[in-house]
Amino acid sequence: MVAELTSMGVTILMTSELEDRYTDLRFSPFGSAFLADAIIVQRYVEIAGQFKRVISVVKVRGSQHSKDIRLYGITDEGIVFGEALSAYTGIMTGRPTGDLVT
Repeated sequence: MVAELTSMGVTILMTSELEDRYTDLRFSPFGSAFLADAIIVQRYVEIAGQFKRVISVVKVRGSQHSKDIRLYGITDEGIVFGEALSAYTGIMTGRPTGDLVT
């Protein structure tokens, strides 16, 4: 179905809610991530004792893109992207280490 719609020039947006298993980062519960041209991961992580929203572009087929994991927020003005969390490691595992973000 994806191939047929794409051949007709249709843009397809698929979402997938994943169970948070921080030790096992999968982008699709059915092994279908290969169908996607782009994968964006959004999740909550604990940093400095607070839940923070982070976002990262994991894949964009045929394109170079930022590999940063960034803080983001949703406001009345839309999505606001914050700093890249380059001082941290292990953010997507649920156990970040590094300098505290306040």
